Amino acid sequence: MMRATRLCAALTLAIALPAGAALADTGPFTQQQAEDGHTKFNNHCAQCHRPNLSGAQGPALVGDAFKEKWAGKPVADLRTYIHENMPQNAPGSLPDDQLDPIVAHILSKNGVTAGDKPLSADSAGAPFPK
Repeated sequence: MMRATRLCAALTLAIALPAGAALADTGPFTQQQAEDGHTKFNNHCAQCHRPNLSGAQGPALVGDAFKEKWAGKPVADLRTYIHENMPQNAPGSLPDDQLDPIVAHILSKNGVTAGDKPLSADSAGAPFPK
């Protein structure tokens, strides 16, 4: 439990604001956006990635392997990947008003703390925490 608490604290501190800004202690999304993303994730993604994001036909979207793949890269990279490749049966079909909450939900489920500004194409420059 102590390790999980330290990991969560480290992830929270590892989030950086877009280009040239100081370190932030919150993610590039709001709590409301992440909650909205839960519903949208269940509607568009859960069939392949499971409602708990643990993976099924599609890979897990939580856990060490997922975090290692995206750690230190801009959240925009994850956002772009999802937009261009998901859902698998209709790549590129998720509009921003569905895509951004889904990405926020994924970040939230990976221990990133919500901030006070919603995730968008313009604000997705923050790196995924290491």
